[in-house]
Amino acid sequence: MRLTIKLLAVVVLSCVFASAQTAPAQSAAEAQHFSKNGVAFDYPNGWTVSDISDDDAHQYTLARTNSDLQMRVFAHKGRITAEKLPEAKKSFIEPYVKAISNQFRQMGATPKETADTTEIAGLPADGVNISASLGGEAGAAKIYWALVGRRVVVLTLCGPDSEIKKYTPAWDLFRTTIKIEEPTPAASPSPKP
Repeated sequence: MRLTIKLLAVVVLSCVFASAQTAPAQSAAEAQHFSKNGVAFDYPNGWTVSDISDDDAHQYTLARTNSDLQMRVFAHKGRITAEKLPEAKKSFIEPYVKAISNQFRQMGATPKETADTTEIAGLPADGVNISASLGGEAGAAKIYWALVGRRVVVLTLCGPDSEIKKYTPAWDLFRTTIKIEEPTPAASPSPKP
């Protein structure tokens, strides 16, 4: 529950719908690379990465000046097998999705949840699209999850529909380049003869 509340607070604070900005096209060669705590991804120039990690997960938010669109990766620190993913979904993904919908309701919107899918790091990812209108502007929180490198990875895209459309290339770069790097074991000293 503590994790759900933290995730909710971060997403809600970042999901304020406003006017759209234009997105310059960039190639993957012009992208920035981020790597920390075993989580790596590429992202376009002009975006900043904030570390909002806690005891349960490595969490990084991408934002852009003069934009209300935010992209977030949540990589749970625990390692699991595919058989345990339904348990993880029930434990913290479903409460997170429910909390986001409830927050939209508290803000006076009537959210609509629809099942969605995408790919994260080339792997199929289930998800939910929570669409709502705030202040007359349509927007969404799109939440996707997959098991990547034995870690549960949850990606969130949140913002006005107009910005989601304009920044689709940035989102695609981010979600397709996610990598979970396993820690390298420490070298053990060689026995002396």
